[in-house]
Amino acid sequence: MGPIKLINRLVHKIADMTMFKIVGNDYTYLYNVSWEDPRIDHTVCKCTSDDHVITIASAGCNTFDYIIEGAKVTAVDLNAAQIALTDLKAAAIRTLEFSEFFRIFAKNDIQLLRSKYKDVLRPLMSPRSQQFWDAKVPSLKSFMYSGTSGVLAKFVVRVIFRVLGLGFIRRTLIENKNLNEFHEQCQRHKLRLSVMCWVIDKLISNAGLALLAGVPSRQLELGLHRKNNFVTVFKRLCDTDLVKDNYFYFGYIGGEYSEECCPRYLKEVHYQTLRDAITAGRLTLFEGTLVECLKQTKPGVKYTVASLLDHMDWMPPHMINEELHWLQQNMDQTKARIFWRSFSESVHSAPLVWLNPQRVDDSTDRVAMYWSTWIARLDGTVRYDLRTQYWSKQPKKADFFSMISTGIKIVVFPILQSFKMKRIQGSSAMSDHQSKMEAFYQSQKDEYDAFREQMLHARPVLAECMPIRQPKEGGKIVWVDVGGGTARNLEFFSVETIRANFSKIVVVDVSTSLLEVATKRVAEQGLSDIVQCIECDFCDPQAVAAKLPQTGTCDWVTFSYSLSMIPMKEAALKSAVSLLKPKGAGVLGIADFFYGGGLRASFGLGDTDGITNIFTRIYCELTRLWFKQDNVILLKQRVLDTIKSDVDMDLVPQERFRKRVPLLPMLRPWHGVLVAPTR
Repeated sequence: MGPIKLINRLVHKIADMTMFKIVGNDYTYLYNVSWEDPRIDHTVCKCTSDDHVITIASAGCNTFDYIIEGAKVTAVDLNAAQIALTDLKAAAIRTLEFSEFFRIFAKNDIQLLRSKYKDVLRPLMSPRSQQFWDAKVPSLKSFMYSGTSGVLAKFVVRVIFRVLGLGFIRRTLIENKNLNEFHEQCQRHKLRLSVMCWVIDKLISNAGLALLAGVPSRQLELGLHRKNNFVTVFKRLCDTDLVKDNYFYFGYIGGEYSEECCPRYLKEVHYQTLRDAITAGRLTLFEGTLVECLKQTKPGVKYTVASLLDHMDWMPPHMINEELHWLQQNMDQTKARIFWRSFSESVHSAPLVWLNPQRVDDSTDRVAMYWSTWIARLDGTVRYDLRTQYWSKQPKKADFFSMISTGIKIVVFPILQSFKMKRIQGSSAMSDHQSKMEAFYQSQKDEYDAFREQMLHARPVLAECMPIRQPKEGGKIVWVDVGGGTARNLEFFSVETIRANFSKIVVVDVSTSLLEVATKRVAEQGLSDIVQCIECDFCDPQAVAAKLPQTGTCDWVTFSYSLSMIPMKEAALKSAVSLLKPKGAGVLGIADFFYGGGLRASFGLGDTDGITNIFTRIYCELTRLWFKQDNVILLKQRVLDTIKSDVDMDLVPQERFRKRVPLLPMLRPWHGVLVAPTR
């Protein structure tokens, strides 16, 4: 990793910490405007009075838009300040004349707000909202430039526009209200606009100002492989009516809304509808996470629409899986629709892929900052069961001395390898690979899981990414776990989940010592009728045919930190594919050490392993040599490409991340998860 990347990573880490501190401390809100175009929502969700929408509150704009459509709404937000903003607007809708409401929230009449706050608005709000606005109202100057996103907008409009000589934007759109004149001026000042887009891109992508817009680095990284993102955004928004219709940019550029260009909740024609609905209790506000709200949902309450904005962009698979689990528990499966946006051009996480979402036509989106919009039915076709960590209580963690002991065994194994292999081969007929693996693990079997909990970090991620779905032909899932060792991988699924969804699980390994541990673990949970522990060399086609399920009958075949230790990797992958059901019914899953971060981690740059510079190349080579001494060969993309015609490697996004090796903090290999359905 070069020095520039190191600096960027540090900047983004500080920005993330700052952003989440703002969210967690409830000091202020991030969004003074909901930056999702509700018009797109309504083209596909088509809500009626029978719908109950659960959504992220944000600034409340889209929450009120759903109410205008007739739906009942539960608006959730982790940031109490966002809830307070929505609560204030709801209180104002219930009590103020429309002209007063419009003056406060469209024209920033803060003096009028102060005159109405204490006696009229405050009594209708929750204690938390009262506490927030008691401190905020005396110092508030403008709604349009409040919150962190408002601060960022003011900086762009009042500073960057002036420095770059772009005053024509405000003059043509706000003062003259002439869209044709704006387009003419854009043609005349192309160079200045290009500089503006470049500056904004750099401020957001490299200088950490994305935090002000509420965009964490994980979400930002979904689009860093694209060049000139804001150029694309600017071209898109120029195709909208920035004078009469696109209130998202009109408000920020002008500092206020007009009667014509504003969100629907600020239009008089909808005011009485909003007042009646809110007074009738069709709006519920909840401070906390979506999962917390769903866990506390009252019996009998069923949501029909989950409008999740773009917040899943920054979630790792386990958080998405958890959210989908609780949505599945609390939604009407006959009507359940899940709707979300993304900064990625494609579905960005495995749990969402299994929903089989449909891409929404968002070409008329006035925000213009999202690269895809999706809707899916949550009809129970895929089960989002919560993953577990252990079947029984968490085992005792490896202490320092046991870590040192196991580490020494690993380090000295290359020296003792020949002696141990000869001893094992003398006592039983084994291939070289089998005897090598047995020699390696025989003395480690008791400490195996405890030590590798600190090392095999992608195992639980693989479990989160695999789909629990009923086979099309009926029955339950058949799973072959290659190199499954002690059966630890099975513990990421609860015993109840295994009994409900799996008809057969085969744990395959060449080490009899590890399989002894696996057999005992399975028997203790009463799963011996489902789980078989089989000693088999997966590189031997005859052994595979004789001992494992028939060709084309398996739903899952997984390698969890085993493929890197199999000498004939291409043959093992071919064997795995042959076991899987064809045409997308079978899924291959791999969690392992990788040579590099791949194209996703390098934002589309470098070679197929994501190596972009000589510094990264040297580091990856040194890491490869270290692991090679223990017969662990870091996976390269060219190995996986041997089965590219058999499985779809592009459908499910890969996960790649780096973690330290126990006792060797300077060694941070790449861990990865590849999940690919058959073609």
